[in-house]
Amino acid sequence: MKNKIILFGAGFYGRQSFENLKEEYEIVCFADNNPKLAGTRLFGIPIISADKILEYWQQDLDVVICTEAYCQISEQLNIMGIKDYYVMLDGHLYHAGEHKKNQMRTCNRCVMNDLSDKTILFDKKGQCNYCTKAYDNIGKIYFPNAVGEEKLSCLIKEVKESGNGKKYDCIMGISGGLDSSYLAYLGYKWGLKVLAIHIDDGFDTEVSKSNLDKLIKATGFDYEVVRPDSTQFNALLLAYMKAGVPNIAIPQDNVLFAFLYKKMKEYNIKYFLSGGNFALESILQKGNLHSSYDITNILDIHKKYGNEPIDKLEFTSHKKLQKYKDELKIEIPRPLNYIDYNRERALAELNSFCGFAYYGQKHLENIWTAFTLLYWMPEKFHVDIRTSHLSSMIVSGQMTREEALAELKEPLYDEQMMRNYIDIIQKKLRLSDVELKEIMDAPVHWHSEYEAG
Repeated sequence: MKNKIILFGAGFYGRQSFENLKEEYEIVCFADNNPKLAGTRLFGIPIISADKILEYWQQDLDVVICTEAYCQISEQLNIMGIKDYYVMLDGHLYHAGEHKKNQMRTCNRCVMNDLSDKTILFDKKGQCNYCTKAYDNIGKIYFPNAVGEEKLSCLIKEVKESGNGKKYDCIMGISGGLDSSYLAYLGYKWGLKVLAIHIDDGFDTEVSKSNLDKLIKATGFDYEVVRPDSTQFNALLLAYMKAGVPNIAIPQDNVLFAFLYKKMKEYNIKYFLSGGNFALESILQKGNLHSSYDITNILDIHKKYGNEPIDKLEFTSHKKLQKYKDELKIEIPRPLNYIDYNRERALAELNSFCGFAYYGQKHLENIWTAFTLLYWMPEKFHVDIRTSHLSSMIVSGQMTREEALAELKEPLYDEQMMRNYIDIIQKKLRLSDVELKEIMDAPVHWHSEYEAG
């Protein structure tokens, strides 16, 4: 990086970057998109409007983006003709030069790459922002040690106290997959009064159905299932495919959470224990995600591509969720972050407890989810979602990088299995071979291209 730099962003990250870089570089100015800041000073250094960056940059300076919204700022710089720049996040400096076509770059510490996610950043060591942040978070949100034991003990006590005089201590969403099933098993061991919730969208695999039956019988938990109207729900899934966006599983998640929070209000439950965890999910690709609570986005996609009404489906939103949180003082802890959560050990314990059977890969307990992750994302967006899961396991010490690279060389899926899954999806969505091919061949789109709330 050149000696003279411009810090793009005069907010929290800009201030943090100034403290980190001021001794080594000459900070000529800050730049910001907020017109009210133009002409003012920060740490005695002038703040210029963003449209003047090019004038300064042409004087042999480098630009350092100092904001979490670095993707949007990157686009802004590219439009100006600035293709080579830097990003500073959480005290780490990354070089964000122009992506070279047909030259995939892979992190040399995990297995994340810039083909699967264009938002990835690399530092001078060749290490990416994803695993750097994950390693930084060990000891901040992940406690596989005595500290975690103490935190877990306090949490269990608080959950039980919140359920005094009530039918339930907490609520859990269970899919039939490993994470939620293992958390339910632990909840049983801890003696919690759990209300288990599941969405039966018509796409559960047979092994998932069997796992759910075994788990509920073994725990004895009360169990409620939401079954969305199949005609309207499947039509909405088809609308998402036609919209060409990455995350076509959003309707699943939104309908489940709408039902779950409704039940929390009905039974006055304060705690939603989430199976989300650091050990297997510390790295999640940002470039292909969108909030499941964005009802505005859902409605716009339905408006443009839906062929059925959605009046029989119940949704939630950021606003509704916040209302529930304010009324019930909802807390959403992740207990699996307070233990040494190991995939193989968890599978063995579940199998011993209730005969739980593994379904092959993470999140493949549902046909639609399997199609999304193993077919839709790779075929249409050239994204191998396995890189996130495997990189997470590298960070949590459950796999070496060499083992992860070897697994990535294996086929994404069994051809016959996927053919069967696609046949089921086509039948449920009333989608012909020709229509499916047209959808798969159509240009990709991003959630940001549709209205957002």
